Amino acid sequence: MDELDKLKQDWKKNAGNFPKFSEMEIYAMLHKKSSSIVKWILIISILEFLFWLSLSFLMKDSPSTKQIESFGVDYITIPMSVIGYGIIIYFFCHFYINYRKITTTDNVKTLMDSIIKTRKTVSQYIIANIIFIIISCIVLFTVFFQKDPKLTSAIHTHEANGNAMAFYLIYIILAIVFIAIFILIIWLFYKLIYGLLLKRLHRNYEELKKIDL
Repeated sequence: MDELDKLKQDWKKNAGNFPKFSEMEIYAMLHKKSSSIVKWILIISILEFLFWLSLSFLMKDSPSTKQIESFGVDYITIPMSVIGYGIIIYFFCHFYINYRKITTTDNVKTLMDSIIKTRKTVSQYIIANIIFIIISCIVLFTVFFQKDPKLTSAIHTHEANGNAMAFYLIYIILAIVFIAIFILIIWLFYKLIYGLLLKRLHRNYEELKKIDL
């Protein structure tokens, strides 16, 4: 039993004596908890940005990165990187705005509205990232299919043998499987991290609905 549950029990026992004071105490605690949760959402989004930024620097001299650079598709990879970072920056700015609204609110209704907006923003953030990752993977697989000398040679070989369609089908199936597994891993990460925080935020919202200040 956490501090909030104990306080609620004490409120019920002494409802006849100190109803207003106890409601204010519960509101203050829910306010503090909600602010803390939204702050963690903001921190995690910043850490995620720093993680992807660090990863791009660490992989700058990797064989796969050099191979992509050798394809001469900077006109694709650079805008993709800018868009990817832009999505994260855009949303953690919104997370910061939500955090400021929650920390400065002074009534139940405003706090409840801020919680709803925060949960909506996080859901949009997850969807936007997953869509971007799917599009990025499709673009990269297409680039490799068109530019990779080994794949080009394999295509010509299968075309000469009359089984090019089978090769295309296998490549597409493998690409779909890879993308599906990668998206599943990302989704599970978001579900574990942000999902847990959103559940706690939703619990606070449900408790606030019971308060009538």
